Amino acid sequence: MPAVIENGKTYIITDLIDVSGTDPKVLYTCMPPYNKFTLHKVYIYNKDSEDHEVILGAYDTTGASWSQDKLILKVTAGSTVILGPDDLPRDFVMTTDPSTAIMAWAAKLDAAVTANNVKVKLELVIL
Repeated sequence: MPAVIENGKTYIITDLIDVSGTDPKVLYTCMPPYNKFTLHKVYIYNKDSEDHEVILGAYDTTGASWSQDKLILKVTAGSTVILGPDDLPRDFVMTTDPSTAIMAWAAKLDAAVTANNVKVKLELVIL
């Protein structure tokens, strides 16, 4: 996953990740610790024949457990949603103690897909 430094800020661009189910899929592991990984842009491609709610949130990779919903987006069947900085909350995911929990931005769906996959890509900025 590439990182770009621009005007003193570090931006991270994730791969396009298939999130076609109700189990969380890690989009980006928030390391190093004590850095706030905030959403800068979100791309969602719903090629399924059904509408879906895409839930973005904090996921504990150490305990393999969902920690907190951060953003829930309704995406209609066959559509693409692109959100920029003005459309997104100023929320973040942060790892504070990697010996107890390594946190990540993750995504999951409200229901499994019926025909085609739903994919998500993030641009994050480290604060």
